[in-house]
Amino acid sequence: MTKRLLFAFVALTMLAGACSGDDADTTTQPADSGATDDEMADDEMGDDMATGPASVRADDQTGDGTTVTVASVTLPADGFVVIHADNDGAPGPVIGHSALLGAGDNTDVVVTLDTPLDADTTVFPMAHIDANANGDYEFAPPDVTTDVPATTADGAVAVTAIGYTIG
Repeated sequence: MTKRLLFAFVALTMLAGACSGDDADTTTQPADSGATDDEMADDEMGDDMATGPASVRADDQTGDGTTVTVASVTLPADGFVVIHADNDGAPGPVIGHSALLGAGDNTDVVVTLDTPLDADTTVFPMAHIDANANGDYEFAPPDVTTDVPATTADGAVAVTAIGYTIG
């Protein structure tokens, strides 16, 4: 139970502080939980589920506010690209997610947003792992043990910030 609470706290902390600025490459925020990524992954998802290494790359874009295109995402296991709204320079609520993506390199991933954007903003594409392997995107903080954020080689959440212009 203590590890589960610690994992939830670390995941929420990483999610809240994962990114700021307008860099189009994967942003890294190291987690300092006292437990290794492998220990957290083993405890929550079993020994065979890896959360990293993963990466996300997307460029600033102009569109009608209904879709976001992610140039590339690399996943260690099947998963999703999830688009988060801006929350004062950090990933906020989920506003859309891709269909299930296979492990490995995925390019030109188009994510349809649940609610179209109506103004210029920053959005945060983030890689998630299909931790329970059911093919459905399931992530609802504070229960962050299902379809967890994927991590980079250094243990940070695989996320990037991009500018989105309505046009």
